[in-house]
Amino acid sequence: MQKTLVTLAALAFLAGCGKENPAQEAAEDARDVAMVEKMNQAPFKPTLPIAITSEDVERYGLDKPGCVFSKGQGAAKAEDPIFIAGKDEGFMRVGTDLKRFSAKDVSADLPGGARTSYVGLASWIDIVRLPDAGTGSDGLTWPARLIVHDAQERVAFRADGTMTCRS
Repeated sequence: MQKTLVTLAALAFLAGCGKENPAQEAAEDARDVAMVEKMNQAPFKPTLPIAITSEDVERYGLDKPGCVFSKGQGAAKAEDPIFIAGKDEGFMRVGTDLKRFSAKDVSADLPGGARTSYVGLASWIDIVRLPDAGTGSDGLTWPARLIVHDAQERVAFRADGTMTCRS
């Protein structure tokens, strides 16, 4: 029995060797993990959408029922949307590319069959209805905010404007 106690005491002593401050070591390990995770993140790159032209709309057949988001307030901006939201897909021009986004089925419905969220290959888009501050909005036109998130869930673009829908 005494031999067993001596063995257990020796094992307990050896188990504690090299660990002078376990709390400090845990904090250092957590810091090291956070540093490695941060180093593995892609650098932030903002999304800078440009207006989708009427030529784009005609060429790619984007004049289907749905909604268009235009920066600024009022119908005067409806001719130069930066996002076109349809029933199954949405489109945004970034540089020379017309990016395609898939409608997120679990998001809220908008008039014309459009949705409030769209998912792309490396980003996603949320559309948020803003309060109507006497702009005369109706069921088909209202103030909105367009938010583009990157793959690391950072906001890559945000703009307030007008959402105009048609069936």
